[in-house]
Parts: sequence; structure tokens; C-alpha cells
Amino acid sequence: MVNLILKKDLIICIKNVRDAGDTDRSVLGYSEASILVILINSYNSDESYILMTQRKYNLRKHAGQIAFPGGRKEKEDKNLLETAVRETEEEISLSQANYDIIGNLPKFYTGTGYVVTPYVALMKTSSDWKNLIKPNSEEVEKIFVPKSKQLLSPEFHIREKPPIKSSMSMTWRINYKNEYIWGLTARVLVTISAGLGLREYPPCDDI
Repeated sequence: MVNLILKKDLIICIKNVRDAGDTDRSVLGYSEASILVILINSYNSDESYILMTQRKYNLRKHAGQIAFPGGRKEKEDKNLLETAVRETEEEISLSQANYDIIGNLPKFYTGTGYVVTPYVALMKTSSDWKNLIKPNSEEVEKIFVPKSKQLLSPEFHIREKPPIKSSMSMTWRINYKNEYIWGLTARVLVTISAGLGLREYPPCDDI
């Protein structure tokens, strides 16, 4: 696996996975949402990283889960990209001036009633992001930035039954240290891994 994931790699990835999302279904009953997958290249260490968050444990939905910045589309949002950008700034204090949007992945449906569009971005080398990011005390428990190869390598991808009370039939889980990464977050990472040519395309219709 190549350690650095460059803009050209992400463009190819997005093109490769355009048909890798969930089967289209009626959006009735689903709330539109979007998330932002931000990759960070460190040319000093020759490594790529992915910005992740853990949600607060007292939230009504997805409490305590590992996630990407993002959330439900609000009336004032012109489109889902605007939603992802707004939510990212609200959750971790990082404005769009710090990253470049590369494109979006196909839609994914969740067992909690959301249809989610993931956007992929690359942090600008000029960004002082380490000194800018700060978790929203009401929504985000913590921010962490694991190496991309530790999330995208197929050896860490596990297909399994979901936790009890989940409405999903199956789910993906990714082993990363002591973090429990599963559900939509894991599905997006596995899909990106496939788009980069690191693994076969995964089944993603989990509900």
C-alpha cells in the first residue's frame, strides 16, 4: 500500500466507486445528510492520515460512535456539500479555507433513517490545522487522526453481524487500536479502500 494518497489518487477513487453505494430506494422516510472525509498528507513522514471524530456519549443518535464530521441537511443549506462544510466547522472548528473538496462518493443509507452523501477532501499543505481544530464540547468527545493505511488496509476490515438492536442485517468493522469503528463510517472507509485498488468492492446493502 502506498503511504501517501495524492489528489490524483482520490480523483481516480471517486470515479471508481461511483456505482459502489447502496441500491437506490425511495428517499421518503430518510433524512438527507452528508459527511466530510478529510485526508491529510505529511510529506515529512511520507504518510497520509484521515481526520476522525468520536461523538459525545449523551447524543440522541449515534452516541459515542466513531464518525466523520457531518450531519443532517438544514433548510438554510443550499446543497449537501454546504451541509458537510457547515457541520465540519461547527463540530471541529475547521473552515473550508483549510482543505480542497475533491468530489463525492455515492449515497449510503443507514438503519437510523439517513441517506448520507460522503464528500472527500484533501487538507491544504499551507493549513495550520493542528492548531485550529477543536472539538465542539456539545457534540464531539474527541478528534483523532490515524494513519490512512491503518484504516484502509483490507487486513483490518471485518464483515460481521451488527450490535444487538441494530436494524442492519450485516455491518463492517475496522480494527484500529482500541477504537470501535463500524457502521456507516466503516462502510465508507472500505469503499474508499476498494476505489484505491486495495481490495475488492464490498457488499454495502446492510439494511
